[in-house]
Amino acid sequence: MAHPRVSVVIPVYKPDVEVLNYLKNMLKKQTVPVEIIEKWNNPEAVSMNLGIKEAKGELIIILAQDCIPSDERYIEKMIRPLKNEDVVAVVSDLLLPKRFWEKRPFLIKMFTISDLKLRKPVMNLSSCAYRKKDLEKMGYVNEQISAIDLDFYFKIQKLGRIERGNAVVYHIHPHKDFRKTLKTFYSYSKFNGNSVREEGIRDLNFLQRVIRGLPLLGFCSIYYRYPLKNYSYLIPIHFLYGALIEHTINIIGFWHGFIFGEVKGERNKEALKSKGQVNLEKFL
Repeated sequence: MAHPRVSVVIPVYKPDVEVLNYLKNMLKKQTVPVEIIEKWNNPEAVSMNLGIKEAKGELIIILAQDCIPSDERYIEKMIRPLKNEDVVAVVSDLLLPKRFWEKRPFLIKMFTISDLKLRKPVMNLSSCAYRKKDLEKMGYVNEQISAIDLDFYFKIQKLGRIERGNAVVYHIHPHKDFRKTLKTFYSYSKFNGNSVREEGIRDLNFLQRVIRGLPLLGFCSIYYRYPLKNYSYLIPIHFLYGALIEHTINIIGFWHGFIFGEVKGERNKEALKSKGQVNLEKFL
């Protein structure tokens, strides 16, 4: 039986060229052929929607520019559950290979050591498969908000079940500069606070977000995500150079987001400013 036609949509904004090319090469090696659609220099949700509308495939996989399929059967694994009409979305697991982590500066390694532990998100638009007709039915991805994953989850689950594809992508955040890494962590923390403010207990990660923003108790969240099995010997160093600073950022960022909420359009400002810049796609 022939596989249904599959389109992969990649929102691209200021990418690490090496990682993006690695992603596209892995897609070309898949056991299932795919149509690759890149949408450049838009807010993330806008690029997703443009790619979905352009896609010729009946099945759509959205992949972030820094998410690399871990093997050549990634597409095959992701679309298999969609043979069941009750399934409307298929989510992958996330992992950072040790070889990429080891290239990072020391302080950034301490901040991102949790990426070495396999993560199984309930919903993650960075690596997920759908039917195009279901995305059309739900009105695509909401372009007006920051919490696009959460909003998308609420909408898609009304159409059917969300399954795991037992597929893994290597999520390779371009963490190279310590200050930028701190800024990224702070943004995540603000998002957690705003999400709790806006959604309350409807947020599928409500308890986790609240715990991360509480003094002392927040350390439980940090070490729950820590890869204890292989890196327990680094805990004293990580506590001094990673956990203490991350915990402080989590508290300040969470309560900032919870008290003041989101500045309208904050997520998209930088991308919108770049619309007048040269599109680098032709150089890749």
